[in-house]
Amino acid sequence: MNNQKDWQTKNLEAIRQRISWLHEQPDGVIFSQPSGIHFLTIKKVQFIIQLVLVEQVTLKMNWVQSILNLNNPTYLIFPYTQAMMLALLWNSQPQKIYIAGFGGGSIPQFLHHYFPDATIECTEVDANILSIAKKFFGVELNERLKVKVQDGREYLEQQNQQTKYDIIMIDVAFGNGYMSYNLATKEFYELCDRHLSESGVIVVNTLKSNGFEAEYVKTIQSVFPSIYICHTSGKNTIIFGTRDGFMTQAEIREKAKILQNYYQFSFPLVDRANEIKILEELPSLNLEKVSIFQDNTSPGNYFDSWLF
Repeated sequence: MNNQKDWQTKNLEAIRQRISWLHEQPDGVIFSQPSGIHFLTIKKVQFIIQLVLVEQVTLKMNWVQSILNLNNPTYLIFPYTQAMMLALLWNSQPQKIYIAGFGGGSIPQFLHHYFPDATIECTEVDANILSIAKKFFGVELNERLKVKVQDGREYLEQQNQQTKYDIIMIDVAFGNGYMSYNLATKEFYELCDRHLSESGVIVVNTLKSNGFEAEYVKTIQSVFPSIYICHTSGKNTIIFGTRDGFMTQAEIREKAKILQNYYQFSFPLVDRANEIKILEELPSLNLEKVSIFQDNTSPGNYFDSWLF
């Protein structure tokens, strides 16, 4: 434990040094670069750094993809990122983690910091975002924290069948909140299931506002028998899928307290644990009325946005 604490102290100092130059930057937009249908924009507000996706046509700045506290760089600010750490309830000492969607790298960097024995493999479809994560979010890649610029499903399909992950996280969304359809189907979750370890868990970040929450849940449930759902204050819906039997609310809270006390996370994991529900507690989802997403049957209104 002491060796781990020593490593974390050194790692945190290294992150602080990589982002120290940002303290001197003025408030406001300090960087902007076109990428696809957006401008990738870095905005500074006092000691907060934001990666904002700005729509090129309307110049709307309403999609903050990543956020960093310069004074506390390993702190997970977004409630949804805190909620995704509840995956640790099923595997508290992960050795191998896969994350589809890198963004500013706050979740991968957090896991790299708190779990120095774990290897974190990530995919990101936008090389420009990866460059921004390195420059503005203090990310440094190494043999334990790897990113490949590639589609998240394609990467997993190319892995050896013996490759197993303790945690698989899907954190991919377009600027309008939609998750790429190839990461939302039954066939994709079957692929994830094949690459999960015996006590593995899958965590999927979705946005309630896109109108397909029930479909996402029913599709994941078609592969994973135990489903848990966490609605966060940021309008995200985090879905957890496991093969294990159900945990009670009391067990969930107790495990979250143990994790909090052991790892001394700087955010309230227990508060997020109190937000977890099982399907029976969410009758409004009405799964009977929706279809399971499958590769060969994409709903016609899935991308009902002028952006596509």
